[in-house]
Amino acid sequence: MKKVSWVVLVLALLAMLVVPSVSAAQSKATTPQFNVFAAASLNKAFPAMVPVFKKNNPQYRNVKFVFNFQGTDTLVAQIQQGAPADVFAGASIKYGTTLSNGGLIATPRTFCQNRLEVILPAANPAGIASLADIATKSDYVAVGAPSVPIGSYTSGVLDKMVASGTFGPTSGTTYKTTVMSKAVTCLNVTQVVSLVLLGEVDAGFVYHSDATYAGTRVKDILIDDAYQTNPLPTYPIARTTSTKMPKLAQRFVTFVMGRSGQKILRQWGFMAKPTVAH
Repeated sequence: MKKVSWVVLVLALLAMLVVPSVSAAQSKATTPQFNVFAAASLNKAFPAMVPVFKKNNPQYRNVKFVFNFQGTDTLVAQIQQGAPADVFAGASIKYGTTLSNGGLIATPRTFCQNRLEVILPAANPAGIASLADIATKSDYVAVGAPSVPIGSYTSGVLDKMVASGTFGPTSGTTYKTTVMSKAVTCLNVTQVVSLVLLGEVDAGFVYHSDATYAGTRVKDILIDDAYQTNPLPTYPIARTTSTKMPKLAQRFVTFVMGRSGQKILRQWGFMAKPTVAH
């Protein structure tokens, strides 16, 4: 009798342990998941939008927002390969057009812009004090890969610096050639920031929004308007055509474009969307 009682007790305890885990699994399985594929530079601003969005849209309070922050070229490739995305937000008009022309997203809308600057480790061991010093005093400079928007924009900025004639030849080569000879290539701007914060490089070309996030952990060197790309780094957003939650996707796009979303973007160092849509 005691043996039976003991077995019953064990089975009862096991049942108590199993039921919650099953319930949790069922709950997890029924929790709607909303996938936002966004440029790496948005990895602070977009998560900050979720609580405000849910407060304004309580019908979506139980939806789990899952962010995939990567270089925009990687996001595009993933969407083209069928990855389950509900919203795309990139850092280049070109990639928004690519997805739109392929019928993978709705017509993209520009929701913000950015600008480039250079950040240095706070200790600044190379003693860099100007843009010119990057060519003469640095050993390693972090830049984005050519296929990534931050890499393309960096190349454009360096081209304009060379064309200005202000940054003369260094050791018989152009300023851009000298800087790129020291390049440590990164897959996205987040990697550039990380290398600078770790002191693994002497300088890095990033967006102003990334420098804003890094704060006093880095020193920054501003890049004059004359050397910025035209247009400035421009961000498109759109719902995907494969989304299973089109109403939520469109509402989130509208939120990002609206007053609350724009306020949060400005807080993280982004510039307001241009008055003329791209």
